[in-house]
Amino acid sequence: MKAKIKDLKAKYFDWSMIRWVIVGISTTATDYFIFISLYGPIDSVVIANFISAFVATSLNYYSHHRWTFKSEQDHSKSGVRYFINLVFWWVVSTLLIKGLIEIDFDPKLAKLIPILIIAPINYFVLNHLVFKKKN
Repeated sequence: MKAKIKDLKAKYFDWSMIRWVIVGISTTATDYFIFISLYGPIDSVVIANFISAFVATSLNYYSHHRWTFKSEQDHSKSGVRYFINLVFWWVVSTLLIKGLIEIDFDPKLAKLIPILIIAPINYFVLNHLVFKKKN
């Protein structure tokens, strides 16, 4: 019985997912609070989301590269993939936030909605494309 549990745990439990959640929560909180702090005074979704994403993403990349996925890839490879991934999701999230605010969503809520859509997809992109293990 112990062997079966151990086999199931090895097959379905991945510590990188737990680390991803920890990094994700902390960098999401950083992103969110910077966005909310900036959006009021500057009243620009694009600028506030760019600055908050830049700061949070810098922390996110380093944390994921070193700790979450323990990547052995050179930064020139994983960094380029991460940057492409970042730009794509930044555009998607900015458009969603801007659209939600235009239809009278509270900016504090509008900033959270893209996270619910993007985060689950992004785990698989980061794990399998950006920080993939060397074969």
